[in-house]
Amino acid sequence: MNLEDKKTILSKIPNGLFITTAKDGEKGTGAAISFVTQISIDPSYVALSIRKNTSFYTTALNNKYLSVHLPSKEQTSIVSSFFKIKEQSSNSINGYNFTWSKLGNPILDDLPMILEVEINQIVDVGDHPIFICEIVNSILRKNVDMLTMTDTNWHYGG
Repeated sequence: MNLEDKKTILSKIPNGLFITTAKDGEKGTGAAISFVTQISIDPSYVALSIRKNTSFYTTALNNKYLSVHLPSKEQTSIVSSFFKIKEQSSNSINGYNFTWSKLGNPILDDLPMILEVEINQIVDVGDHPIFICEIVNSILRKNVDMLTMTDTNWHYGG
């Protein structure tokens, strides 16, 4: 197989950009991810992949619920700040304020669309295990076009 051809073809698969958050002890934490897709309509399920050997992966394994935030096209700076978590508190992550949901998830104040999900199964394959999650809550603050990888100069995957 030609590895450059494979990388080029895989880069054509459309990817959104998301911020996923979870409870980490008494603090909130999160990560920027790009592998999320709806896999069932009724009941509503999504699959998301989180890179192994990261602190957020470990946190996700220890939680029942996660929040998946869908940023607007103008929110690249917020997403990029979640590439690495430098500051955590009981009400902010990397300087971005959040409130705690009834399910115990950090819900970022500045993001327009959020899904709260319950982890039902983890399929441990490759370097990004798949989290099969049921959507248990949705928050639509503003109906906007979400940020995708093609809206940035970032590249991930291959």
